[in-house]
Amino acid sequence: MYRMHRVFCATAWELEGERLAFQDVVGEVNEQEAMKRGLLFVPVSLINLRDKRPYQYAVDENIRACHYYMLAVSDGWGPPERRFERDYRLAIACRQDPALPMRETAFLWQRLDADSVLPAGLPAPTHEFLTTEDFKALTRELLIGWLAADEQRAD
Repeated sequence: MYRMHRVFCATAWELEGERLAFQDVVGEVNEQEAMKRGLLFVPVSLINLRDKRPYQYAVDENIRACHYYMLAVSDGWGPPERRFERDYRLAIACRQDPALPMRETAFLWQRLDADSVLPAGLPAPTHEFLTTEDFKALTRELLIGWLAADEQRAD
């Protein structure tokens, strides 16, 4: 029997490749690292639909049910139809509530080139990436780190 830890990955509209890469990396980490430790990461993400507002209640409930939350953006919080600021703040609030499963959050920013500047109004990123391969490496690093932290809590 496996313990299940849900990981919500929210990606900006233009980062659909990263959302798909997240799914792949979760499967790889599960197969190579997590299963032998009795844990499975369950990927949760928002498909690339234009307007998430009609589904915001379900998005909020999914965030509240997750152990981990990742947000990947490149040029801001997103358009009104797909804005992530409220979701990110909810994930942080969930992390601070001991009654909820949320353990960690990560804010990933895609630096488009060496001269890119973080858009105004965004928090300092946990990690920066340039390419989808960079994103995959960061996702793997985060998942393995979360797995190690879970093992320490279990001891």
